Amino acid sequence: MNEQEKALIAAWSDHSRMWENNTWVYPVISRRAGGLSVGINLNPDHHCSFSCAYCQSGPQEGHKRIPVDIDAVERELRQFLAIYESGEFAKCKAYENVPAENKLIKDICLSGDGESTIVKEFPEVCRRMRQIQKEFTPRLGNFKLRLITNASHIEAPASQQGLSQLLEGDGEIWAKLDAGTEEWFKKVNRSPLHLEKILDNLTKTIKLYPLCIQTMICNVQGEIPSEQEIERYIENLAAIHSANPANLVEIQLYTVIRQTLLKGVEPLPKEFLENVKTKITGALPVKVRCF
Repeated sequence: MNEQEKALIAAWSDHSRMWENNTWVYPVISRRAGGLSVGINLNPDHHCSFSCAYCQSGPQEGHKRIPVDIDAVERELRQFLAIYESGEFAKCKAYENVPAENKLIKDICLSGDGESTIVKEFPEVCRRMRQIQKEFTPRLGNFKLRLITNASHIEAPASQQGLSQLLEGDGEIWAKLDAGTEEWFKKVNRSPLHLEKILDNLTKTIKLYPLCIQTMICNVQGEIPSEQEIERYIENLAAIHSANPANLVEIQLYTVIRQTLLKGVEPLPKEFLENVKTKITGALPVKVRCF
Protein backbone atom coordinates (compact mmCIF):
# COMPACT_ATOMS: atom_id res chain seq x y z
CA MET A 1 0.00 0.00 0.00
CA ASN A 2 1.51 3.33 -1.07
CA GLU A 3 1.36 6.63 0.81
CA GLN A 4 -1.62 7.93 -1.18
CA GLU A 5 -3.65 4.78 -0.47
CA LYS A 6 -2.80 4.98 3.23
CA ALA A 7 -3.78 8.66 3.32
CA LEU A 8 -7.07 7.97 1.57
CA ILE A 9 -8.04 5.17 3.94
CA ALA A 10 -7.15 7.39 6.91
CA ALA A 11 -9.27 10.22 5.47
CA TRP A 12 -12.23 7.88 4.89
CA SER A 13 -12.02 6.75 8.52
CA ASP A 14 -11.93 10.28 9.93
CA HIS A 15 -15.32 11.98 9.82
CA SER A 16 -14.55 14.51 12.52
CA ARG A 17 -16.92 17.47 12.53
CA MET A 18 -14.20 19.77 13.79
CA TRP A 19 -12.46 22.05 11.30
CA GLU A 20 -10.24 24.94 12.28
CA ASN A 21 -12.35 27.09 14.64
CA ASN A 22 -15.65 26.30 12.94
CA THR A 23 -18.83 25.31 14.76
CA TRP A 24 -21.05 24.43 11.83
CA VAL A 25 -19.06 23.57 8.68
CA TYR A 26 -16.50 20.80 8.23
CA PRO A 27 -14.87 18.90 5.31
CA VAL A 28 -15.00 15.13 4.82
CA ILE A 29 -13.28 12.95 2.24
CA SER A 30 -16.25 10.69 1.59
CA ARG A 31 -16.25 7.21 0.07
CA ARG A 32 -19.96 7.38 -0.63
CA ALA A 33 -19.90 10.85 -2.19
CA GLY A 34 -16.76 9.98 -4.15
CA GLY A 35 -14.69 12.97 -3.07
CA LEU A 36 -14.94 16.05 -0.89
CA SER A 37 -18.20 16.48 0.98
CA VAL A 38 -18.64 19.81 2.77
CA GLY A 39 -20.70 19.00 5.84
CA ILE A 40 -23.05 21.30 7.71
CA ASN A 41 -23.71 20.23 11.29
CA LEU A 42 -26.92 21.80 12.60
CA ASN A 43 -26.77 19.61 15.74
CA PRO A 44 -23.52 20.28 17.63
CA ASP A 45 -25.73 19.77 20.70
CA HIS A 46 -26.39 16.16 19.56
CA HIS A 47 -30.16 16.76 19.34
CA CYS A 48 -31.66 13.77 17.51
CA SER A 49 -34.84 11.72 17.20
CA PHE A 50 -32.87 8.44 17.12
CA SER A 51 -30.29 7.03 19.51
CA CYS A 52 -28.66 4.50 17.20
CA ALA A 53 -26.63 1.66 18.67
CA TYR A 54 -23.88 2.41 16.12
CA CYS A 55 -23.86 6.20 16.65
CA GLN A 56 -20.36 7.68 16.71
CA SER A 57 -21.36 11.20 17.75
CA GLY A 58 -21.61 10.63 21.48
CA PRO A 59 -24.55 10.73 23.91
CA GLN A 60 -27.43 13.18 23.55
CA GLU A 61 -27.63 13.66 27.31
CA GLY A 62 -25.65 16.38 29.04
CA HIS A 63 -25.46 18.80 26.13
CA LYS A 64 -26.80 22.32 26.37
CA ARG A 65 -29.12 23.13 23.48
CA ILE A 66 -27.34 25.33 20.92
CA PRO A 67 -29.52 27.59 18.75
CA VAL A 68 -28.45 27.56 15.10
CA ASP A 69 -26.76 30.82 14.08
CA ILE A 70 -27.82 30.94 10.44
CA ASP A 71 -25.53 33.83 9.58
CA ALA A 72 -22.56 31.97 11.11
CA VAL A 73 -23.44 28.85 9.10
CA GLU A 74 -23.43 30.87 5.89
CA ARG A 75 -20.23 32.68 6.83
CA GLU A 76 -18.35 29.46 7.62
CA LEU A 77 -19.60 27.84 4.42
CA ARG A 78 -18.51 30.77 2.27
CA GLN A 79 -15.14 30.90 4.00
CA PHE A 80 -14.51 27.22 3.42
CA LEU A 81 -15.52 27.39 -0.25
CA ALA A 82 -13.16 30.33 -0.69
CA ILE A 83 -10.34 28.25 0.84
CA TYR A 84 -11.22 25.39 -1.49
CA GLU A 85 -11.36 27.68 -4.52
CA SER A 86 -7.93 29.13 -3.69
CA GLY A 87 -6.34 25.67 -3.68
CA GLU A 88 -5.28 25.93 -0.05
CA PHE A 89 -7.54 23.12 1.13
CA ALA A 90 -5.81 20.63 -1.18
CA LYS A 91 -2.47 21.55 0.41
CA CYS A 92 -3.50 21.31 4.06
CA LYS A 93 -1.45 18.82 6.07
CA ALA A 94 -4.31 16.51 7.01
CA TYR A 95 -5.05 15.77 3.35
CA GLU A 96 -1.78 16.52 1.56
CA ASN A 97 -1.21 12.89 0.54
CA VAL A 98 -4.81 12.18 -0.48
CA PRO A 99 -5.07 11.80 -4.29
CA ALA A 100 -6.17 15.01 -6.01
CA GLU A 101 -9.28 13.43 -7.53
CA ASN A 102 -10.53 12.54 -4.03
CA LYS A 103 -10.29 16.18 -2.94
CA LEU A 104 -12.66 17.48 -5.64
CA ILE A 105 -15.89 18.87 -4.22
CA LYS A 106 -18.90 16.60 -4.76
CA ASP A 107 -21.53 18.06 -2.48
CA ILE A 108 -22.56 20.31 0.36
CA CYS A 109 -24.35 18.04 2.79
CA LEU A 110 -26.56 18.57 5.82
CA SER A 111 -25.16 15.90 8.12
CA GLY A 112 -24.00 16.20 11.68
CA ASP A 113 -24.33 15.05 15.26
CA GLY A 114 -28.12 14.77 15.13
CA GLU A 115 -31.14 15.09 12.85
CA SER A 116 -31.10 18.25 10.72
CA THR A 117 -34.83 18.35 9.98
CA ILE A 118 -35.83 18.79 13.63
CA VAL A 119 -34.02 22.14 13.78
CA LYS A 120 -36.40 25.08 13.29
CA GLU A 121 -33.83 26.96 11.20
CA PHE A 122 -33.72 24.11 8.65
CA PRO A 123 -35.78 25.86 5.91
CA GLU A 124 -33.67 29.03 5.95
CA VAL A 125 -30.42 27.08 5.96
CA CYS A 126 -31.66 25.17 2.91
CA ARG A 127 -32.54 28.41 1.15
CA ARG A 128 -29.08 29.84 1.74
CA MET A 129 -27.37 26.61 0.65
CA ARG A 130 -29.22 26.77 -2.65
CA GLN A 131 -28.26 30.42 -3.07
CA ILE A 132 -24.59 29.57 -2.46
CA GLN A 133 -24.77 26.64 -4.88
CA LYS A 134 -26.01 28.94 -7.63
CA GLU A 135 -23.26 31.44 -6.87
CA PHE A 136 -20.32 29.01 -6.64
CA THR A 137 -21.17 26.45 -9.34
CA PRO A 138 -19.81 28.60 -12.21
CA ARG A 139 -16.52 28.89 -10.30
CA LEU A 140 -16.15 25.41 -8.79
CA GLY A 141 -18.04 23.23 -11.26
CA ASN A 142 -21.14 21.20 -10.55
CA PHE A 143 -21.75 19.86 -7.05
CA LYS A 144 -24.89 18.55 -5.39
CA LEU A 145 -26.80 19.60 -2.30
CA ARG A 146 -27.68 16.65 -0.10
CA LEU A 147 -29.53 15.91 3.11
CA ILE A 148 -28.57 12.89 5.21
CA THR A 149 -31.56 12.08 7.40
CA ASN A 150 -33.22 9.40 9.48
CA ALA A 151 -36.53 10.42 7.80
CA SER A 152 -38.29 10.80 11.15
CA HIS A 153 -39.54 14.35 10.48
CA ILE A 154 -39.14 14.66 6.74
CA GLU A 155 -42.90 14.94 6.21
CA ALA A 156 -43.25 18.02 8.43
CA PRO A 157 -44.28 21.25 6.65
CA ALA A 158 -41.05 23.02 7.66
CA SER A 159 -38.98 20.12 6.31
CA GLN A 160 -40.88 20.14 3.04
CA GLN A 161 -40.42 23.90 2.75
CA GLY A 162 -36.66 23.49 3.11
CA LEU A 163 -36.42 20.50 0.79
CA SER A 164 -38.28 22.27 -2.00
CA GLN A 165 -35.41 24.75 -2.11
CA LEU A 166 -32.51 22.44 -1.28
CA LEU A 167 -33.40 19.92 -4.00
CA GLU A 168 -34.51 22.16 -6.85
CA GLY A 169 -31.01 22.06 -8.39
CA ASP A 170 -30.09 18.36 -8.82
CA GLY A 171 -30.16 17.57 -5.11
CA GLU A 172 -30.68 14.29 -3.26
CA ILE A 173 -31.92 12.89 0.02
CA TRP A 174 -29.83 10.15 1.61
CA ALA A 175 -32.13 8.48 4.12
CA LYS A 176 -31.52 5.83 6.74
CA LEU A 177 -33.36 2.50 6.66
CA ASP A 178 -31.68 -0.04 8.91
CA ALA A 179 -34.46 -2.52 9.60
CA GLY A 180 -37.08 -4.80 8.17
CA THR A 181 -38.97 -5.36 11.41
CA GLU A 182 -40.03 -3.24 14.36
CA GLU A 183 -37.97 -5.46 16.66
CA TRP A 184 -34.68 -4.81 14.84
CA PHE A 185 -35.55 -1.14 14.40
CA LYS A 186 -35.86 -0.77 18.18
CA LYS A 187 -32.62 -2.65 18.75
CA VAL A 188 -30.56 -0.72 16.19
CA ASN A 189 -32.13 2.75 15.98
CA ARG A 190 -33.49 2.90 19.54
CA SER A 191 -36.13 5.52 18.77
CA PRO A 192 -39.50 6.15 20.44
CA LEU A 193 -40.91 6.35 16.91
CA HIS A 194 -42.06 3.30 14.95
CA LEU A 195 -40.65 1.76 11.79
CA GLU A 196 -44.04 2.17 10.09
CA LYS A 197 -43.71 5.97 10.32
CA ILE A 198 -40.23 5.88 8.73
CA LEU A 199 -41.45 3.66 5.90
CA ASP A 200 -44.45 5.91 5.28
CA ASN A 201 -42.22 8.99 5.18
CA LEU A 202 -39.79 7.34 2.75
CA THR A 203 -42.63 6.24 0.48
CA LYS A 204 -44.03 9.77 0.39
CA THR A 205 -40.57 11.28 -0.12
CA ILE A 206 -39.58 9.16 -3.11
CA LYS A 207 -42.70 10.34 -4.93
CA LEU A 208 -41.26 13.87 -4.83
CA TYR A 209 -37.47 13.69 -4.70
CA PRO A 210 -34.45 11.56 -5.66
CA LEU A 211 -33.75 9.20 -2.77
CA CYS A 212 -30.77 7.11 -1.74
CA ILE A 213 -31.30 4.52 0.99
CA GLN A 214 -28.44 4.07 3.47
CA THR A 215 -28.41 0.89 5.54
CA MET A 216 -26.11 0.03 8.43
CA ILE A 217 -25.57 -3.71 8.84
CA CYS A 218 -23.71 -4.68 11.98
CA ASN A 219 -23.45 -6.97 14.97
CA VAL A 220 -25.31 -5.45 17.92
CA GLN A 221 -24.13 -7.03 21.16
CA GLY A 222 -23.87 -10.49 19.66
CA GLU A 223 -26.94 -10.34 17.42
CA ILE A 224 -26.89 -9.95 13.63
CA PRO A 225 -29.77 -9.52 11.15
CA SER A 226 -31.50 -12.85 10.57
CA GLU A 227 -32.57 -14.23 7.20
CA GLN A 228 -36.15 -13.25 8.04
CA GLU A 229 -35.02 -9.75 8.98
CA ILE A 230 -33.25 -9.31 5.64
CA GLU A 231 -36.27 -10.65 3.75
CA ARG A 232 -38.54 -8.12 5.48
CA TYR A 233 -36.01 -5.35 4.80
CA ILE A 234 -36.06 -6.18 1.08
CA GLU A 235 -39.86 -6.18 1.14
CA ASN A 236 -39.70 -2.67 2.61
CA LEU A 237 -37.29 -1.60 -0.12
CA ALA A 238 -39.64 -3.02 -2.75
CA ALA A 239 -42.58 -1.01 -1.40
CA ILE A 240 -40.54 2.21 -1.45
CA HIS A 241 -39.18 1.46 -4.93
CA SER A 242 -42.63 0.76 -6.35
CA ALA A 243 -43.84 4.23 -5.29
CA ASN A 244 -41.50 5.85 -7.85
CA PRO A 245 -38.79 3.58 -9.32
CA ALA A 246 -37.10 6.40 -11.23
CA ASN A 247 -36.34 8.31 -8.02
CA LEU A 248 -34.50 5.51 -6.20
CA VAL A 249 -30.91 6.57 -6.88
CA GLU A 250 -29.18 3.68 -5.11
CA ILE A 251 -28.92 1.62 -1.95
CA GLN A 252 -25.77 1.94 0.15
CA LEU A 253 -24.90 -0.92 2.48
CA TYR A 254 -22.21 -0.28 5.05
CA THR A 255 -20.92 -1.50 8.38
CA VAL A 256 -19.14 -0.05 11.41
CA ILE A 257 -15.67 1.41 10.78
CA ARG A 258 -15.29 3.77 13.75
CA GLN A 259 -15.73 3.59 17.52
CA THR A 260 -19.37 3.48 18.60
CA LEU A 261 -20.91 4.88 21.75
CA LEU A 262 -22.62 1.62 22.68
CA LYS A 263 -20.23 -1.18 23.57
CA GLY A 264 -20.51 -4.44 21.68
CA VAL A 265 -21.40 -3.00 18.28
CA GLU A 266 -19.09 -4.64 15.76
CA PRO A 267 -18.63 -4.68 11.97
CA LEU A 268 -19.76 -7.58 9.82
CA PRO A 269 -17.52 -9.02 7.09
CA LYS A 270 -17.76 -7.71 3.55
CA GLU A 271 -19.09 -11.10 2.45
CA PHE A 272 -22.21 -10.57 4.60
CA LEU A 273 -22.90 -7.22 2.93
CA GLU A 274 -22.25 -8.67 -0.53
CA ASN A 275 -24.72 -11.46 0.20
CA VAL A 276 -27.39 -8.91 1.14
CA LYS A 277 -26.57 -6.98 -2.04
CA THR A 278 -27.07 -10.13 -4.13
CA LYS A 279 -30.47 -10.70 -2.55
CA ILE A 280 -31.54 -7.11 -3.19
CA THR A 281 -30.46 -7.08 -6.83
CA GLY A 282 -32.11 -10.44 -7.32
CA ALA A 283 -35.41 -8.95 -6.18
CA LEU A 284 -35.22 -5.37 -7.50
CA PRO A 285 -33.69 -3.58 -10.52
CA VAL A 286 -31.70 -1.16 -8.36
CA LYS A 287 -28.10 -0.04 -7.94
CA VAL A 288 -26.51 -1.30 -4.72
CA ARG A 289 -23.05 -0.41 -3.38
CA CYS A 290 -21.25 -1.90 -0.39
CA PHE A 291 -18.82 0.07 1.79
